[in-house]
Amino acid sequence: MPPKFYGLPKIHKVNIPLRPIVSSIDSITYSSAKFLAEILSPLVGNSIHHVVNSLEFSKLMKNKRVEEDEELRSYDVTALFTSVPVDKSLEIIHTRLQNDPTLNNRTTVTPQQIIKLLKVCLRCTYFVYNGTFYQQIRGAAMGSPVSPIVCNLYMENMEQLAIKTALHPPIWWYRYVDDTHTKLKKAHAQEFTDHLNSLDPDIKFTTEGEVNRSLAFLDTLTVIQNGGSINIKIYRKPTHTDQYLNFNSNHPLQHKLGVINTLYYRANSLVTKEEDKIHECLHIDQALNRCGYPNWAINRATRRHKGKVDYQRHKTTNKGLAVIPYIKGVSETLKRTFETFDITTCFKPTCTLRQLLVSPKDKSQKKDITGAIYHIPCQGKTTSGKCKDSYIGESERTLKTRFLEHQ
Repeated sequence: MPPKFYGLPKIHKVNIPLRPIVSSIDSITYSSAKFLAEILSPLVGNSIHHVVNSLEFSKLMKNKRVEEDEELRSYDVTALFTSVPVDKSLEIIHTRLQNDPTLNNRTTVTPQQIIKLLKVCLRCTYFVYNGTFYQQIRGAAMGSPVSPIVCNLYMENMEQLAIKTALHPPIWWYRYVDDTHTKLKKAHAQEFTDHLNSLDPDIKFTTEGEVNRSLAFLDTLTVIQNGGSINIKIYRKPTHTDQYLNFNSNHPLQHKLGVINTLYYRANSLVTKEEDKIHECLHIDQALNRCGYPNWAINRATRRHKGKVDYQRHKTTNKGLAVIPYIKGVSETLKRTFETFDITTCFKPTCTLRQLLVSPKDKSQKKDITGAIYHIPCQGKTTSGKCKDSYIGESERTLKTRFLEHQ
């Protein structure tokens, strides 16, 4: 099927701009992009400036200080995916592949062949919107499995160049995709901003400074204390509503308990001061109560995360994974049965408000559906009346193509 274009509203920004998404699932290049993503993903994150998540960032900030002549500042690339220069990115990735000693352990495909296939995936970004076909001529499509890796590798190269060639580089520079958290001398902040925006005409940075001696990064708020020490709190955007999965909704209990565990794990792992942890836990309690969560569920999570003990998921060996639709009372029984055979079971809700209310993509006509199971009743007649025979088949091609073959 052709890729579908739709936009996700950024409700936290002025005028609510749309984030352009090209859903490439089941498209002609989707499998190739997934294959390339597996090969290229080990190249990402080898930079000292790369941040995996907010937990790693919180650990990096431990014992850090900000002096009076220094300031915190964040940099963000404007529309990174649709602005990243494809040709330059291909050159950077080719060099990284040639210098990667572990490439032969992951694939037998040569760097030249990888780049050739990657070029096809990045250059053949066509999509359908409102019944009309278009082609993306700049950047990488947000929605392709390989696009985040391409953008990450390009940003790694660009940040290394920026810091290496700057007259007064930042004291630290931590980046998650295109969002950064930096510390600079106040006198050199504007100079470094101008330097960043002079490196590549395709990539432009916006910047934000401290607000009340604090700076947001990911879901953390870096607060500068008197004396220059740093304190970490939880950050919520102004549009945040504390709307979590309602406890009375038709979802598996483990999903609801997972909401509680995640919120308390974040509070105990990221927040640095004990009084701030207490305040954050009270905020979580109030938000969960409004979403219908009973005290017994909240208290169980509180006991689990009490103190500074990290909650870790223990991996167990199993013989497989079964993902089944969630039907209350039935799915739980199936899970217990699967467990007797050491098969891990995950539940997938089949009817959600998002599925019922949100339809941003063009709907596919039945004749264009691929990978479908179909049923054809016999149109003939017998001596006793209408024929009751039928044919049930499955095809990876479109239904239109398969039906024409039957005819």
